[in-house]
Amino acid sequence: MDEFLIYPQGGIVVFTNLFNNCSMSTLNKLLISSVFSLALSFNVPIVQAQTGPAGGVRDEIRDTRQNVREEIRDTRQNVRDEIRDTRQGVRDEIKQGREVLKEARQAQAENFKAKKEEFNKLKKEKREEFKAMVDKKKEDLKDRMETKRKDLKDKLKVIKDEKKKQIVEKIDQRLDERNEKTLNHFSNVLEKLEEILGRISSRTDKAEANGKDVSSVRTLITEAESAIAASRSAIAAQSGRTYPITFTGVSTTSTSTPETNLRADVGKARQALHNDLVKVRETVFAAREAVKKAAVALAQIPRVNELEIEDSSTSTPASATSTNQ
Repeated sequence: MDEFLIYPQGGIVVFTNLFNNCSMSTLNKLLISSVFSLALSFNVPIVQAQTGPAGGVRDEIRDTRQNVREEIRDTRQNVRDEIRDTRQGVRDEIKQGREVLKEARQAQAENFKAKKEEFNKLKKEKREEFKAMVDKKKEDLKDRMETKRKDLKDKLKVIKDEKKKQIVEKIDQRLDERNEKTLNHFSNVLEKLEEILGRISSRTDKAEANGKDVSSVRTLITEAESAIAASRSAIAAQSGRTYPITFTGVSTTSTSTPETNLRADVGKARQALHNDLVKVRETVFAAREAVKKAAVALAQIPRVNELEIEDSSTSTPASATSTNQ
């Protein structure tokens, strides 16, 4: 009897007289091997059919993931490049803006410095002009004072009391000294007022450079300058005045003597000097009030003491300070 053996590859081998040559145990082993081989021959194609498409899906997923990663990486790089370019552009714009601001501040500082120098120059010229005027008045006054003292001595000849004569001469001299001393004091006051007005003008320039409305302050500064000039003119005019003591004439029918009228005559000279000095003092007070009004108007500008202008000799931005220069 012929038998068939089936191998895993599907091939068939014919053999004869199997039972004649093999024992029972050997035959059982051969039968089990044949069955196992037959099972494998049918299962292999099924496993291949199951694993083949699944491997293709995994490859596709892997490729898709790789593509997504690459796209994300490219997108991130593009975003980084755009951010870098944007930052650089902003830096360039900020740098350019700073340069423009620096140039503008330097121009303001130079303009402010020029105004300050012009103001100081004009102030110096006015002071020198005033001093020259007063000196000329004093020089002219010296000759008149000498003449006045000689005339006073001649008038005092009618006074018999020598002590009274000396007192009147001293009073006459003191009147001139008081006039000069008071006028010097008034002049010093005007110089201080002018210094204050200069600082007010400087702060006004800085406020204007920072965009503040300073028109009202400018008007008051001009009025203060005019008041100071008017007061100086009054001082110059007063410095050329003298106050001789005039004796009252004595009538033949009167019982009074030059000695009895002497006190009243000296009092008239004193009062005349006092009245004139009061008038000059009023001009000084007017100048002081004008400067005060300008200072008050400047102080009403918001945060005016914090405004500053950068010095053109440095590159550091101007700090907010409360200097009064």
